[in-house]
Amino acid sequence: MPHHTLSVIIPTKNRPELLKRAMLSVAIQDYPGFEVCIVDNNSSQKTNGQTREIVGEFEKNYPAITWRYIHSNKKFASGARNDGMDASSGDHIIFLDDDDELLADSIKIRMNNMLADPCLALLYCGGYSKIYPYPFKIYRYYHYNKALHTERLLMMSCSSIMINKKIFAANHLRFDEEQSRMDDYDLCKMIIRLGLKVRSIPEPLVLIHLHPETRISSQKVINYDFKNALIRRWGPAEADTVFHYAEAVAIWRKCFGIEEQSFAEIKKALRNDFNRSPTLAFRLKFMIVSISPFLFLTLYHIALFISQSYKNRIAYSAERA
Repeated sequence: MPHHTLSVIIPTKNRPELLKRAMLSVAIQDYPGFEVCIVDNNSSQKTNGQTREIVGEFEKNYPAITWRYIHSNKKFASGARNDGMDASSGDHIIFLDDDDELLADSIKIRMNNMLADPCLALLYCGGYSKIYPYPFKIYRYYHYNKALHTERLLMMSCSSIMINKKIFAANHLRFDEEQSRMDDYDLCKMIIRLGLKVRSIPEPLVLIHLHPETRISSQKVINYDFKNALIRRWGPAEADTVFHYAEAVAIWRKCFGIEEQSFAEIKKALRNDFNRSPTLAFRLKFMIVSISPFLFLTLYHIALFISQSYKNRIAYSAERA
């Protein structure tokens, strides 16, 4: 197998049209000689065939890039990402979810930063979140500061992450294959705990699509058993993290118009899973989003801008001190 400086790993399951868009965003990057590993995570037989055909089309249309189809029998996307890492030949790895996109010069800018520092274990970038069907594209970026991120991890999605494969292998770092969700969160906490070098860059280099077909919006506020694994590894405080994650899922489902549960039903589900009632903040958000998702997203956009500005100011000040 030929050696590459970079591998892009895209796990996918039963979403060939979205996958095509993600692959195209990679194909048009201005960077030479890298490989793309499409990891088919237990797709249906029909979709499996479609995915193979798409990979074949890209091999024909973009021959300067090495396109590889990899089948994964793992239960979750976390296992598919590990299978992609194991099969990849690149010294560095960019992860991209199949419903997201790389923006212009995403690979070039990130590779320049990684190659400039051989000790850098993980680099993450800024990005935009596109919220459908609303006219919102929100800039997301929290500047890395070890103290702040140890207290509360503020990184973005897996699509913003780039890693040094050699450093990962030396520290036996992998995604937890028993984690159905928040596996990227778990991995990033492990990197910080080990004291490995992490950097962030503010350039918006990825586009995260939030829509009814995304994994987060299709989840219901039930079956949060994965929280037990996080609590065992990181301590009781992680129960709060997963609880707030569950509240956020319910709000996003309401935004997309696919939340069928009433407030009383969500309250009951949260009590069953976490033995806690919804927070006051959740009650307020649920009330606003029930009245007008557009109003909620407008207020969310403003609140996020203020929060990011405040936390980034602290992070930059600590860095200069």
